Amino acid sequence: MSSDDAKKGSTAVEPTKDPDALRAEIAEIRAELGDTVEALAAKADVKAQAQAKVEQTKDQLREKAVHAKEQIGHTAGSLRAKATDRTVQLRERPEVSRAKDTLSRYAPWPQVAAGAAATLVVLVLGGRKVRARRASSTRRTLRKVGRR
Repeated sequence: MSSDDAKKGSTAVEPTKDPDALRAEIAEIRAELGDTVEALAAKADVKAQAQAKVEQTKDQLREKAVHAKEQIGHTAGSLRAKATDRTVQLRERPEVSRAKDTLSRYAPWPQVAAGAAATLVVLVLGGRKVRARRASSTRRTLRKVGRR
């Protein structure tokens, strides 16, 4: 080995090594070079990096969706329980039950039904009269035309 080779950092093969050791060293260097080439190829492959990032983002969104769904389920359950409790409380109040009785006692439904029936009768009878007038006027017109 010369002093220039030592300064440049090159590794020269010593002649005292046996061939099997040299073969093993060559195989090790080839493996390291293969790994290095694969790493460089992975860094240079933008499409694969983008796909990996998309998959990573999809996984994160799926996890967030599952978490949000669980949270909504818990919130809905607690709100349902609160609403049920509040409904029971309101039903137990005496003024609510009195108001309910008052509304059912003074409900306008019978009057509304009677008004609707009366309106229906007027429309049906009025429609018959209109049709009768039209028919009689048509008959008169036909008679006049027939006389000419």
